[in-house]
Amino acid sequence: MDSYQLPPEIWLEVFNWATYYPSSDAYTTEYKPFSTSTSQATDVALQVKCILTLVCREWHTIVTEFLYKDVRIGRGQNALKCALNDGNRRFVRRAVLPYHSTSTPEWNPDPLPSIEILKLCNKLEILVRPPSPPLETQRFEFDADNLTLPSLKRLEWTYNFEAERTGGINSLQSVLQGSPFLQYLSINSVSRSPRARLAFDSRAVSLPYLETLSLSALNPSFLYQIAGRWSLPSLSHLMLGSLYVEDLTDLWETYSEQLRVLELGKDSTFLLQDAITPCLERCTKLEELNFHVFYTLPPQTTNTYPSVTAIGLHSAEHSMFDSETSWKLLEKHLDVLCGDTFPSLHSLHLFGEWTSFLHHPRFAPFATRLYQRGVKSFVKD
Repeated sequence: MDSYQLPPEIWLEVFNWATYYPSSDAYTTEYKPFSTSTSQATDVALQVKCILTLVCREWHTIVTEFLYKDVRIGRGQNALKCALNDGNRRFVRRAVLPYHSTSTPEWNPDPLPSIEILKLCNKLEILVRPPSPPLETQRFEFDADNLTLPSLKRLEWTYNFEAERTGGINSLQSVLQGSPFLQYLSINSVSRSPRARLAFDSRAVSLPYLETLSLSALNPSFLYQIAGRWSLPSLSHLMLGSLYVEDLTDLWETYSEQLRVLELGKDSTFLLQDAITPCLERCTKLEELNFHVFYTLPPQTTNTYPSVTAIGLHSAEHSMFDSETSWKLLEKHLDVLCGDTFPSLHSLHLFGEWTSFLHHPRFAPFATRLYQRGVKSFVKD
């Protein structure tokens, strides 16, 4: 069959693959182990879309849907607004909103152009507030416009203290108040600084459908909000990138009956304290545990946790460890997995590069013990 005879449905599939975002994580609302939490549009994907629209009138019509599926609200806001007003708003599913697009250097009674654009996108499912470099025009002096996002399912938020205090679209608290159907929340650039706190809001946050929460770090302010003031009745997947607090008891007690999956990030703070055991002690329904094996202390416990059925280990190297140090830590982890700590364990998922470890003589005894226990190992891409 000649290409020009292909039915439109086939062309749609071809164009979808040609213009698809490099990472499928960008559009998902489901948890994926060790996935990149933040995602930004690439120039290459946009160039491909633009080129396809220029081939012929039929292709332009077909590709328009993919061209506006993912928009970045930066330069050319007036042109983008006009294009969306022409009917293309119905295609927008994901928007990237840099902070310089919502800066408030001076008082203005009119709504920000970026807010007006977002209001047009009534089917928006994913909003990204990416990190942005300091800019002379990026000042936050006056209150920012507020906005409700009832169709939003995923929010990737880069914390910005200067912007946070202006409220509205720049405040995480305010955005969460207007996003009641959120399912996936990623918060990045959380720092140790006492200033890194959420803007005051007397209203408690309620996200009844939120299942996955990813934090680049957990500091006292966020711990207080998440464990004490936020209502997250559906939260089942928690990702912690780093720890700036020692005692997580309040967090584990708040979600003890809900948490099914815990992931720990690639950060040395998990070598300073046992972050796994306190969670296991209180979250008695935890089913899956994922962590970076060379950045995490093994659980320091003699108790058993029968709810855990799957464990994922990432092999990312620690720059401060030599080969012997890495092996000793790995052997401690494997001893735990081969022992009685997780009697219901049946799946061990290995992420990263494991070839040198799996073929090393020191790994063989552990492989035998895992096999005898009925634990199946899977090497993941």
